[in-house]
Amino acid sequence: MAIPFPDWNDLRDILLITDAGSLSGAARIAGISQSTMSRRLSAIEAAGQPVFLRDETGRMSPNARGVEMVAAAREMAVVYERLRAKMTNAPAPLRIAACDVTSRLFLQGVLPLWSAQSGSAAEVTVHEDIYGVDPASYDVLLAPMAAVPQRSAGQSLGLVEMGLFASPGYVTAHRIRGRLPSLAGQGVIRASKALADIDSYRWLTMQGGTVSMLSPNVTTMLQACAAGLGIALLPVRLADSEARLLRLDGPVCPPCEIWMITEAASAAEPRIAGFLKWARGQYRSAQSREKAAG
Repeated sequence: MAIPFPDWNDLRDILLITDAGSLSGAARIAGISQSTMSRRLSAIEAAGQPVFLRDETGRMSPNARGVEMVAAAREMAVVYERLRAKMTNAPAPLRIAACDVTSRLFLQGVLPLWSAQSGSAAEVTVHEDIYGVDPASYDVLLAPMAAVPQRSAGQSLGLVEMGLFASPGYVTAHRIRGRLPSLAGQGVIRASKALADIDSYRWLTMQGGTVSMLSPNVTTMLQACAAGLGIALLPVRLADSEARLLRLDGPVCPPCEIWMITEAASAAEPRIAGFLKWARGQYRSAQSREKAAG
């Protein structure tokens, strides 16, 4: 009996899941429900032919069979975009990779301005593990970073204020009253992978406490914190608006620096260089307005 082989639509789904790192992330990018994406993957992996591996955090990555399919899907996507641009006289969209937090704090509301001013569309993909994204899948990447990676170029967009948060249930159960001098005796949600190298999260490891969970994704930390799993270090602008969280009075954390990077070989491309310069100007203006309002 012949084993069903994925068609182009299947390969696109495999590519989406690979870039997003999860079914939920891929579903968001595709604009469909997670259950629909799950059904699609089940059909692709039918007949005992798996495509993905799942690690202990739930992140999905292609196996040997999947890697070959992803490589083919990337080639086909490039050919398609080249043909689309040629046939429609439309430039390919600027591909921006971000995590959920940087997308919400830095991209929402400003990309329509970029498209209107430049006449170029922007395509944003949101990834659960932004540090594991294949550079071939983006033109520009936006993420918290300790420094610009090798063979990359970029610029700092600014600093994000960070604070310690916990759920009301956690605060009550652990009898937290007044200021916490340290996190000794507390459950702490800490960063993993490249996020752990950022100054803010390096600082967190020096505050004591017992690790209750590790994650490379700030949104995952927020959800775990809201569920009462422990104290988390989160962007204040994001967590202050979350009714399930309380900001704790404790040690003062250094801010988190957000970088926008591109491959060094692409940094001089007019469209990318123009976007980097424009974005930096936008965020400097926004920071000036916030300081004036404060």
